[in-house]
Amino acid sequence: MLQFFDVTRDAPWFPQVKALYESAFPANERIPIKHLLDDKIKREFWAFFDKEDGKNAAAPRFCGFSNSITHGSITNIIYFAVMPELRSRGYGSQILQVIREQHPDTRIVVDIEVEEDSKDAEELERRNRRRDFYLRNGFGSSPVDYVWQGEHYRLLTAGGTVTEKEFRDFWKEILKNVPGAKYP
Repeated sequence: MLQFFDVTRDAPWFPQVKALYESAFPANERIPIKHLLDDKIKREFWAFFDKEDGKNAAAPRFCGFSNSITHGSITNIIYFAVMPELRSRGYGSQILQVIREQHPDTRIVVDIEVEEDSKDAEELERRNRRRDFYLRNGFGSSPVDYVWQGEHYRLLTAGGTVTEKEFRDFWKEILKNVPGAKYP
């Protein structure tokens, strides 16, 4: 059973979250982690633990993290990662389920790198696995594509579709008080 806790700079698990963040996302897809902790944008930054899988019941196992933003009827999962040694064991699906339970009345949006832009067979396989994971977990295709920091993304949604205008308006609203911020 998963438990989740807010990620803060002072949390004892912050170094694990930071290390996973830096290893799971290429540099061009990351923003400085301090911005994930910044309260200019209200984010949900959660660390997930399996209290029943830890070797010691007093020390649950760190499984992964999510970072999302909710505004109006949209929740956008910005970053989401599971520890490499725990992948393909159901933790990712459980984390998505927790996010959905916390936001039962919103449309959940995730961004995936567009498969057609893969540079090689290994990258294509990784992108296809990621897409298939979300499709197995109730997400569907969306007509919304965008480019951010040089990478081409496509939206997948659960709980209803999101139009390109809704997605752009979401980001305009989220970033309106952040000087110099660029939205997709």
